[in-house]
Amino acid sequence: MLHLYMFKIVVITPETGHPDESHILEFLVKEYGCQIHIRKPNFDKESYKKYLQNHNRLLSHFVLHEHHSLAKEFQVKGIHLKERDRKGSNLSFNELNIVSTSIHSIKDAAHLKHSFEYIFYSPLFESISKQSYGSNKTYEELTESVFELKKNTSIPIMGLGGIDEENIELVKKSGFDGAGLLGSVWGARDPVATIKLLFSNNR
Repeated sequence: MLHLYMFKIVVITPETGHPDESHILEFLVKEYGCQIHIRKPNFDKESYKKYLQNHNRLLSHFVLHEHHSLAKEFQVKGIHLKERDRKGSNLSFNELNIVSTSIHSIKDAAHLKHSFEYIFYSPLFESISKQSYGSNKTYEELTESVFELKKNTSIPIMGLGGIDEENIELVKKSGFDGAGLLGSVWGARDPVATIKLLFSNNR
């Protein structure tokens, strides 16, 4: 399947933090212009605000998963709508730049009403960051999923869940428009070396 544009890679932050998190985020933005999804479900609004303040130079690359109202206060890229947010949000789509959302079934793709920049479809493989979540799909299963998804939406589809340096090429070849990385980066012994490997064929 041919791509009309470059395969996109985004990185999602770890829930509980990483000792070199700030350095790694700066590396991702400086070297690759990477879009960073800020996912901190255990942060209250003040903790989330402090996190944004501490990464002030990177804000234009940040997509917020929680505390969406802070997107009015900080010059971030925009926000991500989780499934429950999408179905029950009281925020106007006109108020904030909504970048992305998540779906977990193919049929959900047909019911998206907003023109998102991209959507996450998961899980593709057994999760690295969540125990006993997801299962490893074959190339044929991935290709079929992409085919069915693209019958239901024209929005670019990002694969998510268990994507690492060993299977990212499979994600590309099966037709996904991009990939979201989480456990493969933050769980790596050397995250920077792993990032270089994951991005090596994507510049």
